[in-house]
Amino acid sequence: MPFVPNGAVLPDYEHGCFAHIPDLVHHLLTGKGAPVLSAEQLGYEDRRYDRVIVILIDAFGWCFFEKIAHRYPFLRRITREGQVARLTSQFPSTTTAHVTTLFTNQVVGQHGLFEWQFYEPGLDDMIIPLQFSFSGDSQPETLRATGIDPAGLYPPSTFFQTLAADGIRTYVFQHNDYRASTYSTLMTRGARTSGFKTWAEVLVNVRMRAEKAPAGTALFVYLDTLDATLHRYGPEAPQAWAEMDAIFTTLERVFWRQAAGRLENTFLLLTADHGQMQVYPEKTIYLNQLPEFERLLPLLRRNRRGKILAPGGSPRDMFLYVLDGAVEEAVAILRAALDGRADVYPEQELEAAGLFGPQPVSPAFTARRGNVVILPHDREAVWWYEKDRFEQKHRGHHGGLSAQEMQIPLLLYDLSS
Repeated sequence: MPFVPNGAVLPDYEHGCFAHIPDLVHHLLTGKGAPVLSAEQLGYEDRRYDRVIVILIDAFGWCFFEKIAHRYPFLRRITREGQVARLTSQFPSTTTAHVTTLFTNQVVGQHGLFEWQFYEPGLDDMIIPLQFSFSGDSQPETLRATGIDPAGLYPPSTFFQTLAADGIRTYVFQHNDYRASTYSTLMTRGARTSGFKTWAEVLVNVRMRAEKAPAGTALFVYLDTLDATLHRYGPEAPQAWAEMDAIFTTLERVFWRQAAGRLENTFLLLTADHGQMQVYPEKTIYLNQLPEFERLLPLLRRNRRGKILAPGGSPRDMFLYVLDGAVEEAVAILRAALDGRADVYPEQELEAAGLFGPQPVSPAFTARRGNVVILPHDREAVWWYEKDRFEQKHRGHHGGLSAQEMQIPLLLYDLSS
């Protein structure tokens, strides 16, 4: 089966991808480098700015932007007077992959934190890197009890340290719930961090900080409420559109009206990490409940304690850890079992196609990746069932290669104009 499923949108590492945003930020502040997201391509004024504000709205895919862009005066103004580009996410189209890319300026195949959960050789177990926990744990930070040095799990340097070396002061604004988490603490080295509880609060704080900030300042804001709402209710639910309305009405009133034309030599970037696809919990295919699982089970890797290394990835891009030499057999079993509902590939095919970024990938990625990947079709989900630990309860999800998951907006605007 040649790679590229029907309707797939592949990450565009050559012309325009989320992974190119850090280089653009660096260039706007320092004048250094030749960003892929160039002024010639996007149409912004290519000069040095004193301040750059990056707002990342988790899950605000292009499919949502194009439906609401006409509803809000500031989005209409950016569309008319600024720049709007449709980029691709990386693969997998997940928050873990993209926040880590923003925080390190490395593509997913280099930084190695590719999914919500994966196998970590240093612990010989499945983990959730953003939560610093074991897979299936309901509480974060459970890896602390192991005594493992978290520095060994995460990339050794950050984008903020690079900016600092060039004289750029950075502020990162994150929700109070995870501002001081192990992941955030390590991955924001080189930046000053600030917590917040509400969207209105952080928008006021960012604007006030930008008003006082000296030349050479970057401000990064991350909002997760849309992603959480889409997961719970689905991207087609009225709650999803209500959350978008709340986000952009507040952004318009609390930030835009006070910032546009008033923040001298300040550049705004607004973007997303991915979109979401509608899925149905009641229709989820649980791999370990299929009749064919009896044949698949002996092919799956186990750790030293005999525990099956599953599940990896997420329900829109499930990564399996199969015994060396058994990949071809496992793929054949799964293709027959999931025919018409999911595509199945050896991971090496995706890697060779450049889905994780330019080759070669890093040793960290190589050690953690699965070797079989399941990509469910539109509106489908494939997962693993263990009561109270692994269940697919979401009505919206992401991670796959559909246009809804992979296409994202990048909005650019000179706030001094």
